[in-house]
Amino acid sequence: MTKARDIASAAPAPSTVSATELGYLDGVTSALQTQLDAKTAKSTLTTTGDIYYASGANTPARLGIGTAGQVLKVNSGATAPEWGTAASGLTLISNTTYSGVASHSVNDVFSSTYRNYKLIITCKGTVAAQTSLRLRVGGSDNTSSNYGQESDFASRATNSSWQFMRTDNDRGGTAIIDMIEPYETFNTNFNNQTIGADDTNVDAQYIAGRMTVTTSYTGFTIFPQSGNISGRVIVYGYAN
Repeated sequence: MTKARDIASAAPAPSTVSATELGYLDGVTSALQTQLDAKTAKSTLTTTGDIYYASGANTPARLGIGTAGQVLKVNSGATAPEWGTAASGLTLISNTTYSGVASHSVNDVFSSTYRNYKLIITCKGTVAAQTSLRLRVGGSDNTSSNYGQESDFASRATNSSWQFMRTDNDRGGTAIIDMIEPYETFNTNFNNQTIGADDTNVDAQYIAGRMTVTTSYTGFTIFPQSGNISGRVIVYGYAN
């Protein structure tokens, strides 16, 4: 039997410490204070969502909670955990709507944060005749005459744009466009898949090409050949 149990079993039991209290010491093999000092203090964690990690051997540390949508990953030096953007998938950059306008600009959505971007554009026209929906890229004010060289069309230098969808009165479709490295300072590529419609037909097309620009661009404008348009533009960034 241990000393603690021997004392607890003594008769009469010590008057200042109960037998139950002494029984709690059963099995102790080293100094209690030493064992307590080795424990990690709860005060290390100060905020809801904090987590423990080892900043060194036998050295507990606090990692504060991240922000919404972040994931836990290892830092660039592979020395500690950190919160950061997910390493795969798409991140929403912009979601805008437009109604009855001659053009719609989406500014300052391309940057060095992401290498590639995906645009999802829905649109319907207001002209009761088939018309083309076009896209022009440029700086934050979208006034630059940058244009695309399409794989199945001649250069769009005259229009400073490329045609990517056909629309009609209250009819249109959806385009999914990949913008490849728009923020790099060399000719970049694009491709898009489109389902559109006029008054009698459904039109499906795939277009790929190269942006004939040598500077980065940060935004774009969509506009019809004639009439007005209504719809939505969603921009996602690809994780690097």
